[in-house]
Amino acid sequence: MKAIQRIAWVTVAFTYILVGLGVTVRANNAGLSCPDWPLCYGQPFVFPDIGALLEEIHRYTASIVSILVIALAISALIWGRKNKQILIPALLAVPLLAVQVVLGGLTVLMKLPPSIITAHLATALAIFAAVITVATMSSPPTPNRERPEKTRRFAQQAMTTALLVYGLMLSGSYVVGSGASLACPSWPLCGQAPSWAVYFHLNDVNMLHRYIATFVGVVLAWTLFSAWRRRSVAPAQAWIALVAAVLFIAQATVGALLVLLQKPIFTQILHLALSTAVWGCLVLISALAARQLRATPQGEDEQLAEAESEHVGRIRQIISSYVDLMKPHVTVLLLGTTAAAMAIAAGSLPPLGLLVATLLGGAMAAGSANCINCYLDRDIDQIMGRTQRRSLPSGKVQPTHALIFGIALAIGSCLLLSTFVNLLSASLALAAILFYVFVYTLGLKRTTAQNIVIGGAAGAVPVLVGWAAVTNTITLPAIWLFAIIFYWTPPHFWALSLLIQKDYEKAHVPMLPVVMGESETRKQIFLYSLLLLAVTLVLFAMHTMGYIYLFSALIMGGILIYMSVRLLQEKTKGWARTIFWYSNCYLAAIFAVMVIDRVIHY
Repeated sequence: MKAIQRIAWVTVAFTYILVGLGVTVRANNAGLSCPDWPLCYGQPFVFPDIGALLEEIHRYTASIVSILVIALAISALIWGRKNKQILIPALLAVPLLAVQVVLGGLTVLMKLPPSIITAHLATALAIFAAVITVATMSSPPTPNRERPEKTRRFAQQAMTTALLVYGLMLSGSYVVGSGASLACPSWPLCGQAPSWAVYFHLNDVNMLHRYIATFVGVVLAWTLFSAWRRRSVAPAQAWIALVAAVLFIAQATVGALLVLLQKPIFTQILHLALSTAVWGCLVLISALAARQLRATPQGEDEQLAEAESEHVGRIRQIISSYVDLMKPHVTVLLLGTTAAAMAIAAGSLPPLGLLVATLLGGAMAAGSANCINCYLDRDIDQIMGRTQRRSLPSGKVQPTHALIFGIALAIGSCLLLSTFVNLLSASLALAAILFYVFVYTLGLKRTTAQNIVIGGAAGAVPVLVGWAAVTNTITLPAIWLFAIIFYWTPPHFWALSLLIQKDYEKAHVPMLPVVMGESETRKQIFLYSLLLLAVTLVLFAMHTMGYIYLFSALIMGGILIYMSVRLLQEKTKGWARTIFWYSNCYLAAIFAVMVIDRVIHY
């Protein structure tokens, strides 16, 4: 084992040097000083300038690391094959090395694409973690003077923190690769970003990295606190955690200097070197905690595994209960219309970053409205059979917690949309939440049979959010997209209310079938289906959509009208169920056709 340990620590040292050399090459813009690969100008040794010298040193160091990684894998097969905690990471480092070599060649041959550079760094850090794990696990375990569940819990916490630091480093690499390093000229806030940064949303990329760093810093502080509390049983882990925290503060300070001093070379090198050291420390802590668990007696470890499985099951149930409050089946449909509206407004697929930010903010807004709705309707949800299994009626979530969760989602949605999209989209999302909560849930739902007609406006706002995200304005086509969903909502929801009419009667909710009867509800479904078809055709009349959309709207709207006629004639629950199912498909399909038609004719 000592041979494995020595080779592993030497590999750790050279891998750290390799990462440092990589950022040195990048900071000096020396990546293309050798335009070919693996040789430099077709020769093994040629240094026409300092850039080529740095690149060659980087490549030769990578060759040394390659030899060491292969030697470590062979050593693990010979002396450590019975220890999976040594064998698996040692063997895993070999395919990671192969990927690293390929990415290194592609970085040069493809002229430094940011995504390849980020992947290149990601694999280097993964190799670094693997060899640290081998070096740590090759030492004999010390007696565990702590309850095993506490050790396991801390090991998981340290691993989580390490993965967050890993993600932070990759986001930083993307910031550099995308040219967003100086997109925010001040620190810690962005300040007045240059026009080029705003136009390409590079200031958003820069600020996102800072937000991630802040979150990771808080998690790292908590990990240090946890490690320090158990320093009597694991002093090495506590001190390494302290070193990691100090290094994190140092790298954050260097990150500030990188911006304030306009990106001098030494700050770029030091920033990544310190970040890599933080990553290595956290991997080392995780490995030490895992090694500590090896001293746990077998029977006790099995009991702990069973308790841990129950704990994980409870966590999953809690997460599932809170997700259920957001009504994901409804939210997904709203997000689909939001994405479609963005594509229609742009005439093509919108930028990925803008799409993700808008959909995430929209999901939080929709989830907030649904969550607060569940809080306010928890009394009638206990009565209705369809809703008795929801999180609040079933007692899985406390009402106060649900309300706090809903408000937090609303705040998060507004912050996310206003920061990474625009203020108009954030304002529209907030308006939809307030309308759904105060106008529909509190004002209309229990007082009038027209509740779903007026309240349905809240479900139509997401298309305005998507349109505003792309154009930062609301134009007439966006309003007609809103109108399509507005007129789609009554036949869709009234079909459902025919199926669960008795539930609404028991809860004293004045839905249309309860107040006006089934016959009138069927008639209204037919009339609104006619209105919906007429509204969808306006987009063609406005020349917003073409013939592909026209024919599709006529066919799909005609099918809905046919179903509503059959509902009028046969007066059975079967056709109500069919209309409810078809209306979901209809909305998704007509917006998909809009996107196709718009992209083709844009």
